[in-house]
Order: sequence, then C-alpha cells, then structure tokens
Amino acid sequence: MDFSGGKFLVTGATGLLGSGICSRLLDEGAEVVGLARSSERATALVARGVTVIPGDLSRSEVDLGSSVKGCRAVFHCAGVTGPDFDKPLSYFRTVNVEGARRVAEAALAAEVERFIHVSTAWVYGFDALPDTNEESPRHPSGDPYCDTKLEAEELVRRLVADRGLRAVIVQPTEVYGPEDRNWTLTPLNMIESGRMILPAGGSGLIQPIYVDDAVEGILAAARRGVVGEAYLLAGPAPVTCAEFFGRYGEMVGRTSMPSIPVWLAEGAAAALTRLSRITRRPPLFSRTTVRGTCLKATYDGNKARIELGFEPRTDLDAGMRAVRRWLEDMDGTSS
Repeated sequence: MDFSGGKFLVTGATGLLGSGICSRLLDEGAEVVGLARSSERATALVARGVTVIPGDLSRSEVDLGSSVKGCRAVFHCAGVTGPDFDKPLSYFRTVNVEGARRVAEAALAAEVERFIHVSTAWVYGFDALPDTNEESPRHPSGDPYCDTKLEAEELVRRLVADRGLRAVIVQPTEVYGPEDRNWTLTPLNMIESGRMILPAGGSGLIQPIYVDDAVEGILAAARRGVVGEAYLLAGPAPVTCAEFFGRYGEMVGRTSMPSIPVWLAEGAAAALTRLSRITRRPPLFSRTTVRGTCLKATYDGNKARIELGFEPRTDLDAGMRAVRRWLEDMDGTSS
C-alpha cells in the first residue's frame, strides 16, 4: 500500500502510537483524519495538518461513518488501558470491544482496503512462555485490559471470516520512548520519588519495543500484512525488569530499588486497589503491574520479519539515549 495521496483514519490519534502513525502518514504525503477524545490534546496534530474529529468510543453518538468515508485504510489504536480501580469491566468492554466493532463495521461499510487493529502481546497471558509466537495459545488472564483486548481480537477475526473485513492484527510488546506514560513517564516518576518496588528483584522479563519501531511495524502491516493474520511486534531482545527500570534509575540518580516477594507484592496491590476505590486516587501499583513485571515470556518476531519485512532497529541503549535526550529537553523547556 502506498500512503502518498491517500486518505487514512487513525483512531486514538492523540495516544502514543496513534500520534506517531499520524506523523508518519503525513511524512509520506497522506491525508490524515484523526479520531480523538480530547481536542485540546490534538492541537499539535491539527497544526501539522491532521483533520481531527472529536469522538469518544464510550459514547454512541460518534459519527464513525463520516469519519471513515473516503479512507483507504483505518488504523484502530483507540482503547482504554487502565488503571482499572475506578472503571468497571463493562467500561473496558464498551471501549475496547464494542468500540472496535463499531469502527470495524464503519470500515466494512466504507469498503476500506485495510483495517489495522492494534492489539497487544499481552493477549497471550501473563503465563506466556519463552519464544511465544502467533501460533501460541491466547487466553484470558483476569485483567480487564488484556481480556477485552483479547475479546476485540476475536471479534475482528470473526468479522474477517464472516463478513470479509480486510483486517490485519498487530500485537506490540511493551512500548516505551518519549511521550509514553505507561512504560516511561510513570515508572520514571515512581523511581525518582522512591516509590518503585521490584517484585522478585526485577527478575521478570520484558521485550520492550521503542515507539518509532512500533509505528514502523504497524505501517508495515498496512503495506504488506496478510488479511486475517496477526503479527507480534517485539523489541530486539528480552531484558530483565531490573535492567530496564535500572536505566531509568540512572537518569534520575536512583542506583537501587527495593524488592519484595511476588506474593507480598500481589497482596499489597490488592489492598492498594481497594483503598483507591475509596480515595478515588490511582494506586501506587496494581496487580496488573506486578504480573506484568514478573513475566517470563520472550517473543518471536520472525513472522513480522519474513512477511512484513519488519525488524526493530532501536536497541535498548539507543532507545534509552532518546528518552534521556527527551527528558533533558523537557527540563530545558521548563527551566
């Protein structure tokens, strides 16, 4: 697929991946329509030439038909990730599952060439094994974000089989980099304030992917992905949580972080979540946070490499240098 001169819809346009996709499409000469919950957060996109349509997928009045009209492809990035202390499972399902259905049906009606559904590697569960690939079992894990993303994947697969939706699914691992909150700003702030605790000494494995690489993988899926197929977009190599978060520690002058046993971390997370429902403030950490940092999975990116021609170019050293430069730039702006 050639992006130049075409029109494309990006949902979740102000999010980390959505905004990155918008920028890359503009660089390629595309016309970009962005669906975004917040018009204020979309100011930079509008300045670059994105046509921003205010829309919240938790509300039924969003006119998705008009948004997708004339588009060659839809990049569906919108979704709710958490924390879940103040949101019921029904809210996650409304946005992540019902929202995906509504966007996909609008794409079907508009007869788009590609529907790129952005999922997550966590659909393989928190007990995923080394060398997890696209043929590995996917199953619920008890987390509202992961489970509704899995439901959304199943929905998209059914629409491909039953109604001919030209969908490709991408499953990024832990995305980090400038502007990211989940795997960058939040842990940086926690480490700097001395609130970061590493279950089991940070021995869990993650395989983080730098944001620019994740965006390139998503665009590669639009260009060359096979309809009905899923593609894991994984970072170059797995790394322990101790090493990953230790890089952030170096940036903020924290050379060590306390460790507690996993069972104690999970118990504390449950108690903190219950307290948060009373105080209406986010918990220090959640059970999902604990489980996500205790993974032992590694991810096989061979399918994306062979079928999409995608290979991540940013190793952890380069990615963390970019994060450091971004932090320094922010400090210079605020001083």
